[in-house]
Amino acid sequence: MRKADLARLTGAKPMQVDRLLDLSHASRLAQIEAALRALGKEIPIEVRDA
Repeated sequence: MRKADLARLTGAKPMQVDRLLDLSHASRLAQIEAALRALGKEIPIEVRDA
């Protein structure tokens, strides 16, 4: 999928998608979840005892 397609699906600006995909940028979890939801994916988060 192209960055432009992801921007269109999520309603984000192209610059926001660039930052989202930049591993050195600290993206918020909500932004990552929205992008994955647009792709039909999700991140399951689980808390366990150590």
